[in-house]
Amino acid sequence: MSIMAKPPKKSPIQASDTQLQVRRKFKVASRWAKEALRDPATLASYTAMASGMKSPYVMAITNYLCPPEVTQIITTGYSGNTGETISVVVSGKFPVTGVRVKIKDPSGDDIEQGPCTEDLSADCWVYTAEKMITGIKGLTVTAEAFDFPNHAGTLQVTL
Repeated sequence: MSIMAKPPKKSPIQASDTQLQVRRKFKVASRWAKEALRDPATLASYTAMASGMKSPYVMAITNYLCPPEVTQIITTGYSGNTGETISVVVSGKFPVTGVRVKIKDPSGDDIEQGPCTEDLSADCWVYTAEKMITGIKGLTVTAEAFDFPNHAGTLQVTL
C-alpha cells in the first residue's frame, strides 16, 4: 500500500529544549527497539504483546519509554528483625524483571540491600530482612523495580 502526500515542511520556529529532549529520547528508544528485536526471543515476546495495529517495534519503543512504577512499599510486617518482610507493589504496562530493596540508617549509610522475590498470590514483590536492626525509626527504605530495557522505577519511604 502506498500513500501519496507532500513531505512535511520544516517549521521556521526553533524547537524548545523540552522538544529536543523528547526527540532525543524517541531516537534512543527507536535505536534500542531495533537492536532488541534482532534477538528472536525478544521479537517473539514483543510479538505476543502486540495487538491490533501495534507492531512488536511499537511495543518495544513503548516499553523503553515507560519504566515500571513502584506504587507502594508496605512495611507493616517489618520491625527490624531478621526474617521479617517488606512488600513492594509495582505497576506498569510491561513485565517487571526484578525488584531490589535498600535500607539505610537515618544518616544515609547502607544497612542492607538485596533482591525481592515475586509473590504471585499477593501480586507484589517481597524482601526478607537479613540483619537485625534495633530502632527502625528514621530508616529509609528504597525500592527499585526494573524492566527489560533495565530502566528503574523508584519509591522511597521513611519509617
